[in-house]
Amino acid sequence: MANAAVSTSNLIRLKTTVQQYDWGKQGRASLAATLANNAVGPDFQLDPSKSYAEIWMGTHTNGPSMLFSTPTVSLHKLLSANPAPTLGAARTKWPASTHLPFLFKILSIAKALPLQAHPDKALAERLRDADPEHAPDNNHKPEIAVVIGAPLARDALAVGATDTAFTAFVGFRPLEEIATAMRAVPELRRAVGNDGAVDAFVRAPNRAGLKKVWGALLRRAAEGDVHALVERVRTALECGRAAEAVGGGARAEELARLVLKVDQQYPGDVGVLATVFFMNFVTLRRGEALYIGADEVHAYLEGDIIECMAVSDNVMNATFVPKDQREVPTFVEMLTYTARPPAHWALQGTPYSRGKLGRTTQYAPPLEEFVVLGTALREDAPEEHLEKVDGPTVGIVTRGRVKVTVNKEDMDLDEGAVVFVIPGNDVRVQLLAADAQGEGEMWWSTCTI
Repeated sequence: MANAAVSTSNLIRLKTTVQQYDWGKQGRASLAATLANNAVGPDFQLDPSKSYAEIWMGTHTNGPSMLFSTPTVSLHKLLSANPAPTLGAARTKWPASTHLPFLFKILSIAKALPLQAHPDKALAERLRDADPEHAPDNNHKPEIAVVIGAPLARDALAVGATDTAFTAFVGFRPLEEIATAMRAVPELRRAVGNDGAVDAFVRAPNRAGLKKVWGALLRRAAEGDVHALVERVRTALECGRAAEAVGGGARAEELARLVLKVDQQYPGDVGVLATVFFMNFVTLRRGEALYIGADEVHAYLEGDIIECMAVSDNVMNATFVPKDQREVPTFVEMLTYTARPPAHWALQGTPYSRGKLGRTTQYAPPLEEFVVLGTALREDAPEEHLEKVDGPTVGIVTRGRVKVTVNKEDMDLDEGAVVFVIPGNDVRVQLLAADAQGEGEMWWSTCTI
């Protein structure tokens, strides 16, 4: 059956997997749930009381895509049956693998994801050998996030500009900024519980000192100090004196709001201190993106994004999860402790040279496994032609209704529909019906080795 599918079709519709995590948006508020009607198909039954966090598109065993027309056959089985034509250049590059080299996702985020990092290849292999149950594969997991959602709702604790559509904590703040916070916020010193380490870091901020202070903070996980700071911040913010609570500076009110916002989501969690005072707070608009390499600390906070990564589900969590799920020793040791301003993690979108009508933007991280493409159509610009690539491609319709044509085969696809394109084929995309804003949109992950 799989061989027949390979030999007769260059355009294959997929049935994907939905992941339900507590941090996902609830019910119809979740973009993942909305798109699942067609990404999964008639089997998907939305429960308005449940959280829907992710749609997975790929071959990873924790959420494999199946053939939409034959749901008993996985995409991985199809690729394994005839890897050379279905994987193309990816098969040549990674001859031992019959998986897609990437894992493509939609994320719909209501509250902070766990404070986390993903291992590099060497660490992933060691973790897999030591504990296969908790290390699902031996691959690295660098990733990108591209914002696709509408501006976030404004409430009393809103942060960012009115067009902010995604927020996250990414990487460590510049070392001197962290040292300034340590001097000004007494609860931070108490939460670390090691005056010598704090004094040494404040006198001469450096990566080794940051590791020591950060590790002590996470290991001690002093909830009492978090509660004390939260109450002091709440009172100061109500009185218009936020700077007194969080150390002053132009961003004092923003930091104060973040303390209250994150504590509202995870009351008393040491992650409130670990994120707000140690990490960069990043705000992005629709179409903007981040690249996060292996061993880099991050915690997405709110918004709807495209996410793509090397094919892996390895993650080390340190906060915003139950204490028995925290892997603090490994987490503290694995990080790079890169301390840079937010721009260090920005990934710029550029015109895609193989999009012949200029409707497609490319997000290309410094990786071989994947490139993410966004094709934007309008009623007055309803078509795009994508020239062939030598690797596999997966695409999802996120706005409007489109027709996709590959080598004389075509499909009319509604929002949420997902397709796989065999390597070596041109792709034509036509807008059939725009959304309420007069737009159509399709996102792709492809391997362009």
